[in-house]
Amino acid sequence: MDKQNYEKKAYEAMKAKILNGHLRVGDRVPENMIAKELGISRTPVRRALVMLETEGFLTIESNRGAFVSESKVTVSHFIEMLEMLEILTTKTMEKIENKGIFFEKQGTDAYLHTMERCLERKDVNGFLEASWESIFNFMKYMGNTYAQSAVRRIGIDFLTKAPKEIALIPYHNGAYLIEQHVNIINALENREFEKAATLVRESVNYFIIKTFR
Repeated sequence: MDKQNYEKKAYEAMKAKILNGHLRVGDRVPENMIAKELGISRTPVRRALVMLETEGFLTIESNRGAFVSESKVTVSHFIEMLEMLEILTTKTMEKIENKGIFFEKQGTDAYLHTMERCLERKDVNGFLEASWESIFNFMKYMGNTYAQSAVRRIGIDFLTKAPKEIALIPYHNGAYLIEQHVNIINALENREFEKAATLVRESVNYFIIKTFR
């Protein structure tokens, strides 16, 4: 196995531990234990730690090590996230319409199928990850790396820093979320952009209301 594969193995293992709660907010990441557990040296583990810090999962402190980033997602922050996603999503739709870009629904359909399977298996983390990946994948149509980075950061913040009562809101309303995704995709495929934008606004308002219940 080459160096890159070792790094990927370490990265995926540590990310999984964070997402499934084995490593919680504020926990120190046991570098030596991870290396021993995976049967690799500490060097690829350290490189993977840097990758995870870049993505916002960890904070690396000099002479102290790496720690799972502190939770910063409050109710108001979550609502700001939703509002930002609404703006970026509708802007992407505008670009698809104005530039005459062909919308390919197959890629988004794959994420929806994953969300449905995760909902059936009660796989919360899998459902939430697939939901954010579907949004990130759609944002590629904008062709704006800043917008893509913003969505990636929002997703990582939500997955790693949101308290349980906020993190579970999309999952507990999973059937609605999937249905709205399907309706939006169909509207985009039929180039009904105004309808698609309206559905996005409806979805955001729905989750804002759910946040206060």
